[in-house]
Amino acid sequence: MALLQARVATDAQRPAFVERARTTLSQTTAVQTADGSVIVLDDSRVARRLATTTAAIDASVADVDQLIAIADRAASPPFNVAQANAKLRDFAVAEETRSGSNDLFSAIGALLARLFPSAGAQLPPGSVELTLTIAGIGLLVVILAILVRGVRERIRREAVQPGAHAEAAASAAVQLAAAERAALSGDPRAALHAFYRYAILTLAERRMVRYEPSLTDRELLERASSLPQVETLRELISLHDRAWFGLKGATVEEADHARDLAERAVA
Repeated sequence: MALLQARVATDAQRPAFVERARTTLSQTTAVQTADGSVIVLDDSRVARRLATTTAAIDASVADVDQLIAIADRAASPPFNVAQANAKLRDFAVAEETRSGSNDLFSAIGALLARLFPSAGAQLPPGSVELTLTIAGIGLLVVILAILVRGVRERIRREAVQPGAHAEAAASAAVQLAAAERAALSGDPRAALHAFYRYAILTLAERRMVRYEPSLTDRELLERASSLPQVETLRELISLHDRAWFGLKGATVEEADHARDLAERAVA
């Protein structure tokens, strides 16, 4: 919370919030995961890198998010170690019970000999292995050709239309449509972010605010200080930053509130 407060604070207030965040990080030695497990963590490096610039605060928020994600993965690994060990034991037992190391090749050779009895007796040693190796290499070449063709086609499309995605992302109407789609699909965090973008881009398209992508939230609010809806815009930006840069994401209620604030900000 101190990091989020520092990000939206004024220049005079920011050092105090940053110092509070640094102290909290330095004193944090472990985190408790969702299942109650306690994972030991060292936040000292994150605390040492923390500075008062917006970029440094954003980087520290991302570092904390990453540490928590690592702790969750450590508490709940994506695989079951016991099951993996059991499968390895089963494979070892099966390998020991095999009569030879080339059972598959022998079975294929026997099948070929039964299908082609006149040629089966004349097959030289190793011919089955060589045939399968050649077939495998041929299949690999076909797969690689398909992959290379797909990558080249994707590069060609992106080279032909380099500005299409950027132009679409800069459209207020596109952002509003994206917000509604995200809300309907059950992604309130993405919906909240799109409503935030919709409000800013609408004000920019109406020439009510001089907007540049490099502006910080504080600089944007300074440019919008003469607007009667500046407090509504300030509340929307604060709600967005808590959800977008925070650790808990966003709720459906917050996304709905962001829609209301965006509509009021552009009214």
